[in-house]
Amino acid sequence: MIKLGLRLSMLLALFAMLLLILALYLPHTAMQAKQLERALGGDAVLHVVVGALLPLTLGILLRIYRLPWRRQIIYWCGCLLLFALDELAQGLSPLRAPAATDFALSTLGWLISGSGWALWLIVRRRLRS
Repeated sequence: MIKLGLRLSMLLALFAMLLLILALYLPHTAMQAKQLERALGGDAVLHVVVGALLPLTLGILLRIYRLPWRRQIIYWCGCLLLFALDELAQGLSPLRAPAATDFALSTLGWLISGSGWALWLIVRRRLRS
């Protein structure tokens, strides 16, 4: 029961992050999304938080910890690639503009959660042996 509740809350957090990102691209919701973004701490804070939580929650939901470590590395690198593609896609939207600092902040969040993930895997492996 606890696992189901945890997975559901992670799924809802993931959905909320994706909705906020999508709302920033849509003309009818961009203003409200920007206001919410400011209320939550601003652009920089959200880039770090989403950069950390998006790959972490998705990785847990997809249970990539069951995969061999090489495939887990591919997953984490794929998440970083998606952050880069998101910044590039912002150049296609009249409401957004790509920024290297945004990618750097997302990468910082990615590094924090990826390091925590790697540390958890190492501790888990040592406890099992």
